[in-house]
Parts: sequence; C-alpha cells; structure tokens
Amino acid sequence: MKDFANPAISPYLRQYVRGSHGIEYEERIKIMKLLWDAIGTEFGGRHELYERNYAGNHEDIRIQTIWNAKGSGALDQMTALAEQCMADYDENGWTGDTWVDPDDVAYDGGARRRKAAE
Repeated sequence: MKDFANPAISPYLRQYVRGSHGIEYEERIKIMKLLWDAIGTEFGGRHELYERNYAGNHEDIRIQTIWNAKGSGALDQMTALAEQCMADYDENGWTGDTWVDPDDVAYDGGARRRKAAE
C-alpha cells in the first residue's frame, strides 16, 4: 500500500487504473483485491475445494439451480436477455448503441471495429 502513500505515483494510478462510470482507481483496486482474496488466495482455493466436495454432486447442483431459476422466473429473464444481446450482435460486435456507454473509458467510439478472429 506504499504506492497509495506516494504522491508521485497517484497521477499514474488515477490515469491507468481508473474504472468506468465514475469509479476511481482506489475503489477499482479495492474491488480487484477483494476478488483476488475471494478466489485467488489459499482461502478462496480451500473454499472452492470445500464446495466441490461437500455441496453435492455437480449435476444435482446444476439441476437445482435450473429448477430454482425456472420457479422464480429468472430463467425466462436470463434467456430473454441473452436473446436480446444476440439480436444486437453480429460478427463485428454490437450493431447498435444499446449496450455501449460512450462515457465508459473502454469505449473508443467505434474508431476501429475488429473482427471476431482478430
């Protein structure tokens, strides 16, 4: 965390680690560290191993998840979202601006549209 205390590094972190939609670099780094702690550390690895071995067989867990999603209506919503996304997508990427936020730092304004194979 010495980098946060160094005022000379702060402008670089602010520029290169910033997030989208107004998320500052400090918040983005905290989120990345939290995700790493949850899945990448020895604690996350032990927890995943526990879930694999003690939660039940994976086929049954998947079936239960599908039944729950069907029962709550979430499966229909997820299917509709996937179909809507696929209708607005072609081999060059998104066809409209529904899924693109021009204020997002990752959006380049369509300056260079890459093909899927690139």
